[in-house]
Amino acid sequence: MLLIETSRAYGRGLVEGIGRFVEQRGPWSIYYDERGLHDPLPTWLKQWRGDGIIARTVRKTDLKRLRATGLPVVELYAEASVGLPSVFPDHDLVGQMAAEHLLGRGLRHLAFYCADRAFWVERRREAFVRNLAERNCGCEVFAPLTPARGKDRPRILDRQAAAWLRALPKPCGIFCASDLHAARLSNVCRDCGIAVPEQVALLGVDNDQVMCSVSSPSLSSIDLDSRRIGYEAALLLARLMAGKRRIETEVRIEPLTVVTRQSTDTVAVADPEVAHAVRLIREQACRRLRVAEVAATLGLSPRVLQQRFQKALRRTPKQEILHVRMERAKMLLRETDATAESISRQTGFASLQYFSRSFRRETGLTARAYRSEHRQSRPRSSGL
Repeated sequence: MLLIETSRAYGRGLVEGIGRFVEQRGPWSIYYDERGLHDPLPTWLKQWRGDGIIARTVRKTDLKRLRATGLPVVELYAEASVGLPSVFPDHDLVGQMAAEHLLGRGLRHLAFYCADRAFWVERRREAFVRNLAERNCGCEVFAPLTPARGKDRPRILDRQAAAWLRALPKPCGIFCASDLHAARLSNVCRDCGIAVPEQVALLGVDNDQVMCSVSSPSLSSIDLDSRRIGYEAALLLARLMAGKRRIETEVRIEPLTVVTRQSTDTVAVADPEVAHAVRLIREQACRRLRVAEVAATLGLSPRVLQQRFQKALRRTPKQEILHVRMERAKMLLRETDATAESISRQTGFASLQYFSRSFRRETGLTARAYRSEHRQSRPRSSGL
């Protein structure tokens, strides 16, 4: 039985990943109960006769009812501390990825926004703040002034968010706990006359393509790889139903990547020539762009460009070029069937050997291992 809501892209991705597992490892007979995230469990659950359950459960009373069935259960919302094996995103890596993305835009004023309270919100916030502190950066955290409730809650929270936004130093990068919160804050920015991304850059989580695309401007977001989470949950349940005793009771899945859209498409660098260099690198890094070419375009020597890059962004032009190439290579490995040799050419590496060494140094994995790890639950494209 699948007790998973599909009103949002994340839940639909979970179900898609489970379906991928069934296609590869089946056959399973699946009973799917259509529901919302906060809906209670079916009243007839106690009488249901099946072999296992995959659930995404918000209510603590429902967790007790799941345990009471005596069936193997894999939980996709609560952590393993609730007494059920669980599979969920690595929230610490989500916070780290958010910090790196916003800092990589040259932003030095950072903030975290979420009006709701949940363990995953706290984990993402703590990881974000911690990663910023390690880089000697502070973080402003939105804290509702009053515990707003009832039908007036959205209006009250938006009014508080508006005051908070106005007080933030600009330009500022804001990490929002989910795409829903990022979209809501984007609306508040528009109402306040605060420009996104020029004054405030917004980053969400879930990569809900519908929500991200209908927001204006479109929202950048961290892709949690919900398909893989669903796939790994099905694999874990299969082991439980087979009577396996030595299994992981808590599986954390690494987020895929930051999908950059207009809401963080900015380079907040006081040095205009460094900002120009970053834009040039992002556009042309994969055509074997060299640092000397970037410097020449700006009328600077490579040494002066490196010094100004280090001062403005705390990294070198060469590191920025490699980062852009690596992100492109990862996307091609995840989303296409292109060979490593083809990817090395498309991403601007001089040879397959240089690409292979660089990729392993940056990720700790070979290109083949990275593709295998990130493609288990994804449908494959046949070409470029």
